[in-house]
Amino acid sequence: MPILLLTLFLISFVTRLLFGQRGFDILPERPSANPVRSRPHAPDVQYGEECAPFRAGALDDVTIVLKLGAGQVATQLPSYLSRLGRCTQNVLLFSDRKTEYGGFEIIDALANLRPEYKYNNPDFDIYDKIQHAAVLEEKTTEGWRLDKYKFLPMIELADARRPKSNWFLFLELDTYVNWDNMQRFLASFDPKTPYYFGSPVWPRKKPVFAHGGSGFVLSRGAFNKLMARGRMFAENHRSPGTHLFGKDVRKECCGDEVLAKVLKESGISVKGYWPMFNGESPSSIRFNPEQWCEAILTLHHVQPEEFASLERWEANRAQRAKPLTFEELFTYIEPGLQERREDWTNLSEDMTYTGKRTAGKSWESCRAACSRVHKCMQYEHFGETCRLSRSIRLGHEQPASGGSRHTSGWMTSRIQSFKTKHTKKCRGAHFPHANPR
Repeated sequence: MPILLLTLFLISFVTRLLFGQRGFDILPERPSANPVRSRPHAPDVQYGEECAPFRAGALDDVTIVLKLGAGQVATQLPSYLSRLGRCTQNVLLFSDRKTEYGGFEIIDALANLRPEYKYNNPDFDIYDKIQHAAVLEEKTTEGWRLDKYKFLPMIELADARRPKSNWFLFLELDTYVNWDNMQRFLASFDPKTPYYFGSPVWPRKKPVFAHGGSGFVLSRGAFNKLMARGRMFAENHRSPGTHLFGKDVRKECCGDEVLAKVLKESGISVKGYWPMFNGESPSSIRFNPEQWCEAILTLHHVQPEEFASLERWEANRAQRAKPLTFEELFTYIEPGLQERREDWTNLSEDMTYTGKRTAGKSWESCRAACSRVHKCMQYEHFGETCRLSRSIRLGHEQPASGGSRHTSGWMTSRIQSFKTKHTKKCRGAHFPHANPR
């Protein structure tokens, strides 16, 4: 045992010596008066007001690229554009069918692909049906198979349509963006440098890539390098979106992953800014020391009703001009944390007990098990299963099924102690150093 402990200590020591702990800066409430961006002066942004960075012109050189399925145009796009359209019209919409909505053109990202990509490719069996369908379903498994083919053509088409943009922010319809923080974040970087920002996913033996649903950013410098590589495969430079950069996308899992491979071949690796770019919604975020002081740029899986709820909450923030952090977002979900909540799953997952002779015996036994684990913040019981968690999560309603009823609870006194302890460490919105760098 002493040898094992010594070995673990040495591994930890050497790792910290070589790589160090992940540091952070403080995200400035107001970017420098001499920004690195390609502008003669820093815009005067009235932070905290609706659409503030857009109204000040601070995001004029940012193109927002929205990727959606054809079935989402009628169902999800209207509410999204009603929010975003109040702020900006500098949006490019890409789908798998050309159409128009509310004055916005919806571009078919796959329309220009050369025939050999579609021929004898079962992933495209649904494509012709989508083009001729009178009514489109919101989501289909077949339609989703086309998604991974959109990423690379979107890059070329976006470059052709927005040749003067310095930044390209790629989003999906359920991605929330805090625009004040996004403008503060981008103001820290020179767009002429090749940048690829997002929430990193670390697949085994493959390049790290930015998760598409969390949103990711490419700079003008990155676009230029991508376009240069694309010319190696393009036969007709006047028609962007004709090729897939030499990739057999049929063999790939996801579009965001294959894009990362092409970026890597272009000499560009992702700079990971998780948890600022975040793949969770307010109800599923794991509030813990890693996600507390950090500034929020994006959230994912945010449904229309939650978008509306977040807007109302943000409008009533006590200090709206300050950068939004997870610490403050916690107050949005905090009213739902109770000692006992029936027909509810709080997504506890760190420890599991099953069986009548364990903490799975009853809700009371599950709560007692949590109280015995010093860092346990919440617990959930159903059937003969008890789950504990060291993080704080809200979760969602879970109706009874098959005679099993979910009952969740939170250690509210521990949560208050956690808040007091970690809030003292913040002293401003943290801007973590990139990982990977």
